[in-house]
Amino acid sequence: ENQYSKILSENGGEEIKVSYFVTDKKEGDNQIFLKEFADKYHAKELAALVIPKEYYMQYNDIIFFLIKCGVSIDDIYNGMRLDDKRNYSEEDVLSLIEPMLNDSYLSYLEFHVADHCNLNCKYCTHYSPLVKEPVFTDFEKFSKDLTQFKTLINDVGVIRILGGEPLLNKELPRFIEFTRKLYPASIITVVTNGLLLDKIDEELIKTMQDNLAFFHISYYPPFEQKAEEVKKFLVERKIPFSITPMTKVFNKCQLLEENGNEDFFYDCFQAKCNCLHEGKVAQCYAPFTTKYFNEAFNQNIPVDEGMDIYDDKLTTSELKLKLLYPLKRCDYCYAGKAMPWEVVGKNSKLEDWI
Repeated sequence: ENQYSKILSENGGEEIKVSYFVTDKKEGDNQIFLKEFADKYHAKELAALVIPKEYYMQYNDIIFFLIKCGVSIDDIYNGMRLDDKRNYSEEDVLSLIEPMLNDSYLSYLEFHVADHCNLNCKYCTHYSPLVKEPVFTDFEKFSKDLTQFKTLINDVGVIRILGGEPLLNKELPRFIEFTRKLYPASIITVVTNGLLLDKIDEELIKTMQDNLAFFHISYYPPFEQKAEEVKKFLVERKIPFSITPMTKVFNKCQLLEENGNEDFFYDCFQAKCNCLHEGKVAQCYAPFTTKYFNEAFNQNIPVDEGMDIYDDKLTTSELKLKLLYPLKRCDYCYAGKAMPWEVVGKNSKLEDWI
């Protein structure tokens, strides 16, 4: 509140009237929970909500919750990235608070650099165990796609480079460098199961350091025996990293028939994982990897959905709006049944997935 009002007043604008701060832990009278905001909004006591871009991963959770509560998307605004050392132009001040759909900003984006994996978890939602031969993302095609995507989305909060297992792709440094070149303010993470981390070469180490990228380790049971060794390896090379708690269960969430639950989409954590793949962007990676499931088990679940980023008629606001609503593919997922984590063989059966 103070930073925004200071910038506005210094540039001849009116200070912002903030009635409440939305929080998940109240510590004062001027703080309310998100549901209370929705109630006051419907009672016409509050007009709009401004979400700081620094919220990153929680950003889409908030948007989805507000949609479920019936809050108009037109009354959700983005803040701007703040920097005390900047001199703000008139253009900056005018866009200090921007309608969410109009703002060329996305809180999250991910893309694959490999579809196959060296671990092959049962129930993998990316279907990596069903990829019969190594499948790497073509860098030249990717660089063209990301350049086109930049014309629609100028700024991204968090960009995650995934697989499969991304460390299997020897060209990974090129993907990191190009992503940093196009999105200098983004948090860039490489998501890995960690099993190959102590074997990465000097080129990747230097690329991670030079481009302020870090590793996010998905901790599965096989990693336990080398966790301390890998952490020491990364610390010595000054590469930041994070590690999830050990994953002991996976959700078995695949269906062969439509679930008939329209609200499921807004409770699905993957629905907030905007994905870029071969010239298209979608709400998650399922539309692009379900082909492996269909091929393995002779199924016809919808695939290849998403928006064509080369469509001349596609606008930033249309892209962002469509990402907030389910695809046909979403009808074939459900909350899932918790199953013990395990590795599945390359000759898995349909029953292993549904």
